[in-house]
Amino acid sequence: MNPEIITNNISDLSIREKIHEFLPKSDKVIIAVAFFNDSELIKQALEAGKTVTLIVSLRPPTSYYALKDILHKDNLNTLYLGPDFHSKIYAFIDDKKAIIGSIIGSSNLTPGGLDKNIETNVVLQDIDSLKQVDQLLKEIQDLSTILQPDKLEDYKERYDDFIKRNPPEKSSKRATKKGTGSFKISKKSSEYYEFWKVADKVKDLVKDISVREYPGIPVYLVVDHFWHWVVKICPPGRLSILKDSNDLTKAEYIPKLFEDYCKWDKSESGKTAPTYTESMPENSRKLQKLLSQDKIKMLDKDGALEVYRSFHATPRLIQRFEADNQFIGGNKISNIQESLDYLLYSDDAIDIRIHNMTAPNGKYKLKEFGPSCVQELLGWVYPTKMPIRNNKADKAIRLLGFRK
Repeated sequence: MNPEIITNNISDLSIREKIHEFLPKSDKVIIAVAFFNDSELIKQALEAGKTVTLIVSLRPPTSYYALKDILHKDNLNTLYLGPDFHSKIYAFIDDKKAIIGSIIGSSNLTPGGLDKNIETNVVLQDIDSLKQVDQLLKEIQDLSTILQPDKLEDYKERYDDFIKRNPPEKSSKRATKKGTGSFKISKKSSEYYEFWKVADKVKDLVKDISVREYPGIPVYLVVDHFWHWVVKICPPGRLSILKDSNDLTKAEYIPKLFEDYCKWDKSESGKTAPTYTESMPENSRKLQKLLSQDKIKMLDKDGALEVYRSFHATPRLIQRFEADNQFIGGNKISNIQESLDYLLYSDDAIDIRIHNMTAPNGKYKLKEFGPSCVQELLGWVYPTKMPIRNNKADKAIRLLGFRK
């Protein structure tokens, strides 16, 4: 098959569109690019069930925040090379482990590279060329290093300094217009990612049990009530073995604890259904409906109260301090609409959104809507993508031996 040459803004297709032609036929995608700041394509491939290997040059303008957004994801292998790496290779592999196509040219994994810039690339599908690409990618991967969270954090200061000296151009996109200031994100705001990684580890350990016991319920929701059981119900002596435990011990004991949680949850309801866990999707759907992107600007005070009263973190505050009334009385409904719209639908990285919602000078901070409310809402509205986080969840992962 003859090579195909595609140039963005000149050819009929953009490189992004050509990539989306290959994705449905692929089981695995390997992307080796110098610069990376568009995490959406990676997330789309992962959500479609693909395994992804991403290789980047860890230097500006490769985005710290785009890497942070995806580093925790299952089925993603992220590697990096130094400043001498400047290749741009996209390879698509089928379920028989054979490369079925490759795109090589000038397009980095950036909006400019995929759509906006006049970039030229060659699409290869002939066997001889693909064999060469396969060998080349193996050699590049051998030269690469796995990107660990601490290495990424080391890169953050360098990237932030680059952004200060080279501020991005303004665009018409809503989230970019709102901006992220100097990108000085509070440590507390960045902790959601670390929690997310732990939640994913637990989710992977118990997902088969969860699917069996609670079919059709997002595993993140089931795990959220498991946190309650760990903190409030499980005898402390059963958890002592997990203190300072290694991964093998966690892999052995956490599923056993989760089995007991399922029995407890179902016994709590007696013969009646649903159990609390089985009722959680209804709360999630209610919030999704109230806060859907086409309705959030019409949210009224009654709806905002319903949202606020749906969180695990708020009943005690409501009972002791009438926090729900303070939330409604202390914030204009237009500000509530704008802030929740930003939290749920902005293109900003998650930690930037959390920062802007919770920092003392945060652009979208609301009275009586603290970090637990912010991080719970993300999980309730996106229960298949993100975990619910609050103080009880943090305590649970410590008891399970993930943090000291």
